[in-house]
Order: sequence, then C-alpha cells, then structure tokens
Amino acid sequence: MSSPATKVACGVQYKGTQYCGWQSQKDQKAIQDHIEEAVSSVANENIRIHGSGRTDSGVHAHEQVFHFSTSVVRDSDQWVKGINSHLPRDILIQWSKEVPAEFDARRSAIYRRYDYWLKTKKPDVFLNSRALYIDHPIDIERMRDAANYLIGKYDFSSFRASSCQSKNPIREMQSIDCINEDNDCIRISFIGNAFLHHMIRNIMGTLIDIGTSRLEPHQMQKILEAKDRQQASKTVSSEGLYLVGVKYPEKYQLPSKDIEIR
Repeated sequence: MSSPATKVACGVQYKGTQYCGWQSQKDQKAIQDHIEEAVSSVANENIRIHGSGRTDSGVHAHEQVFHFSTSVVRDSDQWVKGINSHLPRDILIQWSKEVPAEFDARRSAIYRRYDYWLKTKKPDVFLNSRALYIDHPIDIERMRDAANYLIGKYDFSSFRASSCQSKNPIREMQSIDCINEDNDCIRISFIGNAFLHHMIRNIMGTLIDIGTSRLEPHQMQKILEAKDRQQASKTVSSEGLYLVGVKYPEKYQLPSKDIEIR
C-alpha cells in the first residue's frame, strides 16, 4: 500500500548565465531539469516540479519557489542537503517545507519582485552577466517620473513579447523603485502580481531611453495606452535581471524572502 502524497515547497537560488532559462526545453538543459533530476534522486522516484513562474535565458534568481508531490517522507534538512548534493554549484536550494495540498507555487503567489541592475560610469569585469553596462549619462529622476505612469492595473500589451502565451495582458504593477546603489550601479525594483513575457526587459528598454534623454518621461503614458509593442523601446539583455522573491499568504508560513511594497 503506497503512502499518501506529500506536497513540498522549496526556495532556490540560481545564477542563470549558463542556462536556457527555468523551464524545460527540448534540446537544452534548463534549471528545472537539473532540479528535477536532483529531487528524483533524493526521493528515489520520478518527480516533476512546478515553479512560481518562468525566468528567461540568462535571468538570475535570489529566490525562485517551486513545489512537488512525493510519496516518500524526508525532513526539511534531508531535502535541502540531499537535493543540493546533486546540483551544480550555480543552483542552490535554500529551504524546504511541507505545505497543504491546495498550495501551488504559481497560483498561490500574491506578488513577485524583480530587480534590474544597471552599471554606470565604467564597466566592471566582476559584474559581467550580472548587470547591464550603460555607456551614457543616465538621469534617474527622469526614470522615476516615467515609472509612475506604470503604477496600477493596466493592459501592458506595449511591453509584452510577441511570443507571450498569456491570454490576458492585464497586470497590476504595485511599485517601481529606482535606487542609486554603491559601485556606480542603479537598481530598479518591480513589484507586481505577475509579469508578461519580456515585460520587465521591455519596460527597462524604455526607461533607459528616457533616462538617457532619447524619450521624454511623459511619453511612457502614451506608450502604455497605445497597447502596441512597436511603440516601446527595444528589449534589453537578460543579464541584469533577477527574480528577488515571491510573496505568499501568511497561512503557509513559508521561510521565503519578506518582500515589502514601498
């Protein structure tokens, strides 16, 4: 007689430089593939994992969340150490927790935070693939002014990829913060209920054009209202993009990052 299925949630950190993204693909090794193989080894059965969302090729994560169901019993420490022992060094399980049957890493999420990092003034070999270098003066106040037009619930069709499979382009952007950091970097933090394919990278292209005076801040509103991808700027590289964390209802008591809306 088989044991009843247990549902387990995990938080994972990864550097996406060497991978085709989170989701499994036909001819390339994705982050999901490595984790499924590792979890299956620990569970001694084939395991399919389900993430809170997809990240593109080259995108990093401070904390992605996924869940899986299994008939075996392991404690949190056994899952974390066991899975990590089978993973490459650029993928790291941070925590695991048994969750109720109704928990779903994607559907149960309240909102997500992504950060995009820009490197200004001079390039830095240690930030290659981890921040986008901008070889032009950039005005952060202009970017902040433009970002304000995106706060709220809107049709973000102007910023979605042509390959986006979402049936609904409506998303709610709860905050966008543009922050000057040390070492000549600018961090742009996005918090929203969910994001369309390439949505942040397309917004970033437009924000950079505004920050470098190719566009005016007020044009962001016209671009948004046009609901036309051709009106927005080019898609920027994925190398400066990070999934910082995912917020879930308190009832699940997940040890995930505390994402505050400022």
